[in-house]
Amino acid sequence: MAVRVELKPDWARIVFSEAVDGITSADFHYFWLRHNCPCLNGCRHQTTHERLIDASVIPLNIQPLRVETTTTDSDEPAVTVFWAPIATKNNTGELEVPREKEHASVFSVDWLRNNAYATNREQTHDLPPHDANLVTIDYQELADNYGDTANSTLTNTKLTADGAARYKALLFDKLSQYGVAVIRNRGSDTEDIIYDFIDPSADVIPTHFGRIEHLRTDNTENANNDQLGYTNSPVRLHTDLCYAESVPGFQFLHCIRPADVGGDNYFVHAESAANYLKTEVSRRAYDLLTTVPVRFDRKQNKFQALHVSPILRLGDTPDPATNEHRLEQVRYSYFTQGAQTSVPFSELREWYEALQVWDKLLYRDDFQIKANLEAGDVVIYDNLKVLHARNGFTGARHMAGVYLNSSDLWPHLRQAKEQTVTTEA
Repeated sequence: MAVRVELKPDWARIVFSEAVDGITSADFHYFWLRHNCPCLNGCRHQTTHERLIDASVIPLNIQPLRVETTTTDSDEPAVTVFWAPIATKNNTGELEVPREKEHASVFSVDWLRNNAYATNREQTHDLPPHDANLVTIDYQELADNYGDTANSTLTNTKLTADGAARYKALLFDKLSQYGVAVIRNRGSDTEDIIYDFIDPSADVIPTHFGRIEHLRTDNTENANNDQLGYTNSPVRLHTDLCYAESVPGFQFLHCIRPADVGGDNYFVHAESAANYLKTEVSRRAYDLLTTVPVRFDRKQNKFQALHVSPILRLGDTPDPATNEHRLEQVRYSYFTQGAQTSVPFSELREWYEALQVWDKLLYRDDFQIKANLEAGDVVIYDNLKVLHARNGFTGARHMAGVYLNSSDLWPHLRQAKEQTVTTEA
């Protein structure tokens, strides 16, 4: 029976040319395949064919070098998976790396079908978006085509009504689909940029830092600036204000001055990452992160706030199609996460393992959108669904940070989107 192999980031799909007992495809984790290698060259005993390889030596993030459709020694259809050598235990229990360039696991198609544990899977999730081009808008390009020269200044290029509607429709599309938008060459006027996203009758969300945060090491404008954002240290992936009862739906960062070295921003669509965790990596980890409460405790010299919530908060009403509760909000902030005291002693290790699985996913390159902001660039992101971070830096980096209500942003951008659709119809 012929097969087709589809390689996914964490598992392989075997698609059978003919259905047997209703099985048309089967998914296999790479670590499972490596553990079940049938070879007699260290994985199975040459005489008894019993397993020799110890599951503890197989990295759970193991990846194949390549996969080929082949045949067994008895000429049966097979799938051969090639691996880099891994250290295995010798006769004295010590780890040794075998002297081989690669290790081949030859699985007969019949054996794979008979031992399939995940057949005809439909509910799978792709990786989060990680191509910065997907989320980028060039404001200068819009200005070249739809510039309102009569009302523009040297520091603030205005668009015509049609151009502004097209720009905001693009923002609506990017934020709806990806949760983040990078706007190149927007300009230097932070106050004017605010109203790219909300109506002039609305306003930003002030916080205990102030109305607009000036994120720079020599900050004197903002209150309560004794926090990481006002240093040149790296700030790892997080959502903002996890310790607040009501969290701002959106934040934008306006680059006033980039760092001399470093300071690049990166983002992860955490909703997609959570769905990927649930169906592709570890349902148990997902269940723990959606149920175990976490203390988010902000303690500063002149400010303190505390909120308790799971990292992944689900909605109250299940989706009728899947009976699954949809993810409504991600609260994730390592620097305001308090001591975990709500988990029994015998279960705490399991919760930390779930946290580590989640964290390691987020720091994979294929999960992240990376953006180096130059002066005049803006990035806006959904603070309920998207994690953001920055690298450490040197030099006088200056970002202006502004929080916005989702209830102000979405109607404003949706109106422009509907206007554009109507115009083009």
